[in-house]
Amino acid sequence: MATGTSPEHDSAHYDFLTYPLHKLVSVFDSEEKMNAAVDELKANGYSDDVIEAFCGIEGEHRLDPTGEEHGFWAGLLRNVQHVGPDRTYLDRYERHLRDGHCMVMVSVTSQVRKERAARILHHHTNERVTYFGLLSANEMK
Repeated sequence: MATGTSPEHDSAHYDFLTYPLHKLVSVFDSEEKMNAAVDELKANGYSDDVIEAFCGIEGEHRLDPTGEEHGFWAGLLRNVQHVGPDRTYLDRYERHLRDGHCMVMVSVTSQVRKERAARILHHHTNERVTYFGLLSANEMK
């Protein structure tokens, strides 16, 4: 599970969260609930390499809503995203992380895996579960 930077991956570009293409994203109000969701995902066949989970300041750093911490290209990307509908998602995730909440992102490769992972995430949070596809974001029920 990707949980932030490590000594072998401490480049500024490694930990920057770009557009979460083909990923489900949700927030959790506690680390315990986030960990329970991650454990259930793993028990259902989702491997560490498709799950990203982080909380609070670490997550806010990775999200970097302005892109300033990650260089020119990251800043340019965030400027574009702040003009479009991605702004509402960035604002929501930034607010949750700043408040110390947690976030889980799950890469999914099929409709079945997407629906199963969404059910698992919903089981552990009352917040939205959003799937980010190519040029679209859909709330999963």
